Amino acid sequence: MKFYNFDLISIHRLLDFDDVCSTDNEYMSEANVLTHIPLNKPLYVIEPKKEVLFTTKLHYYRLRVENEINRHINTATDLLNNNNDQYLTMYVLKKTREAVNTLANDANSNLTYLDHNGDLWKDITTDFVIDSHTDRHTLERVVFYRYLIAELARCLLEMQGRYAYVIGQAGCYDVSLFYTSIVKRCPDKVFLLKRSGEDNKEPRKPSKTREDCCFRYDNEEYFSIAIQNFTDVLRRHHLIPNDYDVKNMECLFSGRPCHTTFQWIGGAHFLTHIISGLTKEDHPVITTWPPNTPKWQVVKQRFVDKNNKPFTDNIRNEKERKGSAHIYQEAVDALKDYL
Repeated sequence: MKFYNFDLISIHRLLDFDDVCSTDNEYMSEANVLTHIPLNKPLYVIEPKKEVLFTTKLHYYRLRVENEINRHINTATDLLNNNNDQYLTMYVLKKTREAVNTLANDANSNLTYLDHNGDLWKDITTDFVIDSHTDRHTLERVVFYRYLIAELARCLLEMQGRYAYVIGQAGCYDVSLFYTSIVKRCPDKVFLLKRSGEDNKEPRKPSKTREDCCFRYDNEEYFSIAIQNFTDVLRRHHLIPNDYDVKNMECLFSGRPCHTTFQWIGGAHFLTHIISGLTKEDHPVITTWPPNTPKWQVVKQRFVDKNNKPFTDNIRNEKERKGSAHIYQEAVDALKDYL
């Protein structure tokens, strides 16, 4: 990945709302050729009242801002999900928060200058007629800065929502707090920012099961050595493919988002009783991440069988084979002995 400093410089370049086309048709043509940058599994969405985007220039700029925000989130997510580094995550979140705060304050200052009493916004959001006496350029800028603030809020909340396990839920903004504390305004109902798939509600509590769930082996000093030992045991007994990268196995026990799927080529009972041995309630060697995620949900999410089919709920019911008990214990001890 080429160097990316996460300061949202592309949004800085849009802040002036420059005239990049000379006619309405040109803006529509430019909007038509913009490459849409989608966001994978968004946590937040903006539902705009599109009649407020009353010119083709606003339509064009809305697409550009949305693209750049999505580009930022995608770039950050790709980097952080491929680097098991909490300090890097904190750095990216800090840079994002600082850039969002700066841009939101700049947009809000412009908005205050253009529409100090909010009268123009009232005109725009009620029935109004554009005629020769309408200051179209000023009205466009008022709409643009309102929309930009909503997109900046989406950027920050999306990043914090994806990596709340690093900063803690108490350190995360919600929609209302973002608006009241950063831009000193009430949340915008015209550019409605809300959790994806929900009506206008407060953010829901995180689901107990996430697609990027994994296990957490809390052993900073000997983490790499223990995971290498554990991987060697699984290879020796032909439970996983011989070419599995230890770094991927570290991801499985990192306690951070994991998107890797692991093939289990041994009998399902080995997986069942190794995981059971590692997660005993009285003295667990590993825990699940996010906290309170059921361990069998993690197994179903992260493992597939030798035919690359996901395991079902039946995985928890596999009976112990007496002749295999020593292998179960050897795998458990591979991690347990380093604690």
